[in-house]
Amino acid sequence: MASGQSRFTRAGYERLKNELDSLKNQRGAVIQDIKEAREQGDLRENHAYHAAKDAQGMLEARISRLEMRLDDVLIVEEGEVCEEVIIGVPVKVRLLDDGAGTERTYTIVPEEELGTVENSASEASPIGSALLGKKVGDIAEVQGPKGIVRFEILTVGAG
Repeated sequence: MASGQSRFTRAGYERLKNELDSLKNQRGAVIQDIKEAREQGDLRENHAYHAAKDAQGMLEARISRLEMRLDDVLIVEEGEVCEEVIIGVPVKVRLLDDGAGTERTYTIVPEEELGTVENSASEASPIGSALLGKKVGDIAEVQGPKGIVRFEILTVGAG
């Protein structure tokens, strides 16, 4: 993966792209709010003006963040098989420390997709960061509240 490149599932990319388009469409309304508030007089004590400027700052910051995240994107297609754990590709693991060898499947996703992908873990979470880059047969260790938990990588992708 190239430096700075973001990986997203197709659905996650489309959701963020739609959000970006929606935010850009809100710019005109925010500019109009600032114009109307400016017409109310003294800007030093004009709460509507300051609120509108704050809203504009937050809007532009979110637009900028989304543009940076979506600038250099690699879409990970469903069913893709990979040699190592990457964002957007399901990974089946066996929990080694529970005595039962419980198997689980996780999909590591960017924070923006957390909650939109079933059985997902954020790339920044302890389990997400521990699994990223691992290959079938590798052991990932995750610091949990009760100590280190070990996972064996069983499959990566559709396999």
